[in-house]
Amino acid sequence: MILVMLSALVVAGSKFEAIEGQNATISFDIDEVEKADEVKISYKEDKKEYSVLIAQKPWVYDDPPVPGVTLILGKGCVSVIIQNISISRSGLYKAEAYTREKVSEVNATLVVNQAPVSSTISPPHSSSSPNPPPLL
Repeated sequence: MILVMLSALVVAGSKFEAIEGQNATISFDIDEVEKADEVKISYKEDKKEYSVLIAQKPWVYDDPPVPGVTLILGKGCVSVIIQNISISRSGLYKAEAYTREKVSEVNATLVVNQAPVSSTISPPHSSSSPNPPPLL
């Protein structure tokens, strides 16, 4: 029998901003995350009561991983890349790293802003025929 003691290390979260339609990267600093047995990223939409798992290493489910989401582990850092982000993905993201000694947890808030509207002005249309006379 192996007894595992779990403790949570909660670090004050950061706020990230992204533009709708772009790829968003959220990075979490977690000491020795590269040595973790398991890493999870979950997302909780504003005003929702539950979180949704969007990435995990190793992936242990029968369903395929979430499309458009990539998890990258580095020394002391885990990043999640979300492709073609939408405004509905604004909310709280949580990274959890599980080792035999502890569970480390870091939160980050992502705000997805609407893409700016193009402000280009169309050139006036020219016509080779004269304007017809007004109707009376």
